[in-house]
Amino acid sequence: MPMKEERYNISGMSCAACSASVQRVVSKLDGVESCEVNLVTEKMTVSYDEAKTGPADFKRAVERAGFGISPEAQEKAAEKQPEKKVKSGFSGLIISAVLSAVLLYVSMGQMMVKNLPVPFFADMTKDPYGFALTQLLLTIPVMFIGKRFFTTGIPLLFRGNPNMDSLVAIGAGASFIYSVVMTYAIPNYHHAVHNLYYESVAVVITLVSLGKQLELRSQKKTESAIKKLMELSPDTAVVLKDGKELTVPTGEVAVGETLIVKPGAKVPLDGVVTDGTSSVNEAMLTGESIPVEKSTGSRVIGGSINISGVIYVKVTNIGEDTALAKIIKFVEDAQNKKAPISKTADKVAGVFVPAVIIIAVLAAAAWLIAGKEISFVLKVFTGVLVIACPCALGLATPTAIMVG
Repeated sequence: MPMKEERYNISGMSCAACSASVQRVVSKLDGVESCEVNLVTEKMTVSYDEAKTGPADFKRAVERAGFGISPEAQEKAAEKQPEKKVKSGFSGLIISAVLSAVLLYVSMGQMMVKNLPVPFFADMTKDPYGFALTQLLLTIPVMFIGKRFFTTGIPLLFRGNPNMDSLVAIGAGASFIYSVVMTYAIPNYHHAVHNLYYESVAVVITLVSLGKQLELRSQKKTESAIKKLMELSPDTAVVLKDGKELTVPTGEVAVGETLIVKPGAKVPLDGVVTDGTSSVNEAMLTGESIPVEKSTGSRVIGGSINISGVIYVKVTNIGEDTALAKIIKFVEDAQNKKAPISKTADKVAGVFVPAVIIIAVLAAAAWLIAGKEISFVLKVFTGVLVIACPCALGLATPTAIMVG
C-alpha cells in the first residue's frame, strides 16, 4: 500500500530540542515511515500507512509531548501573521536589554572601573543591602517579560521533554532564588553581597529572547515569500455561461469552463486560449519580463497578466493542479526539508538539555557529599546551568537563517 504524506502545523515549539521531541514521538508510532519537523516554519511533514495509524494518533502523541497540532490548510498559510508577535517581542526585548545594561552597570561597574560613580543606594561598599535590592528591582521586570520561559519550560520538564526554555527557566529561576536568599542574609552576613546572580538572570533571559526574536523575523520572511506567491492568483474569475459574463470566486470554477480575461487582468487558472489574441506577461513563472504573444491554441498560466487584447480561455487545471499551486508546493517542500547537518543538530539538541540538567545535579550532589556548605553547592548547581545555557546556540541558527 502506498504511503500517504500529510503536513501539519505545530505550535508551542521554541528550540531545536522541541522539534526533535515532536519528531521523536511521532516517528515512534507504528506505521509512520518518516517524519520531519521544521522549527522555523513550524511544520511537520509525515509519511505513514493509513491502515496502521492516522491524524488522531499524531494529535494524541504531539499533545502528550506538550505541543499543539492542527492540519495544514493552504488557504490559512498566507493568513498566518507573525507581525504582532514580532512587534510585541521587540518592545519587550528593548526593555529587557536596557534594564540588563543598567543592572550590569550597577553590579559589575565598580569591579571593572575603579571609582565608577553609582547612586549611593546602589553602592556595594556603602550600602550592600541597597545594592542587592536595586538589582532585585531591576531583575523582576526582565523575568516578567521573559515569563514564557517559565510557563513553557517548566511544564515540558515535568512531561519529560525538557527544551532550551526548561534550561533557561531552571538556571535563571535557581539563580534568582539563590540571589534572593543571599539578599535576605546580607544584614547578618555581609559577605553574601558577593554571591548575587541577578545580572546573570537578566542577561541570560535577554540574550535568549534576542534569539527568539530573530527566529520570529526569519519565520515572517518565510511566510511573506509564500504569501506573495499566493497573491499572484486572483480571488475572482469572469466565466462565460449561456452567453453571459458572471464573476465568481476562482475556487468555484470547474475544468472545461470558459473564462474571459480582459486587458490588465490576471489569468485566474491554467488553460488554453480558444478565441482572441493578446500578449501575456509570464514573469511570475519564467522571470522574463518581455510579454509572450498568445493566440488560439496557446497555453496560458494562472497568475500571469494579460497585457493587450481580450482572450477566451478554456480551463484545464484547477486547485492544486495549477502551475502556480505546484510552485508554491515546491517552495514549501524545500523549506520543510532538512539538510543532513540540521538532522544531526536536532539529535544533539534532543539530549543536550537533559544532559546539562543531570550534570548540574551530579556536580551539586558531589560537592554536598564532600561536605561543602549549601551556599557553595547552590552556587555550583546554578553556575553549571547558567554557563551551559546555550545562548550562542539560540542565536546562531536564527542568525544564519536571517542572512541566508
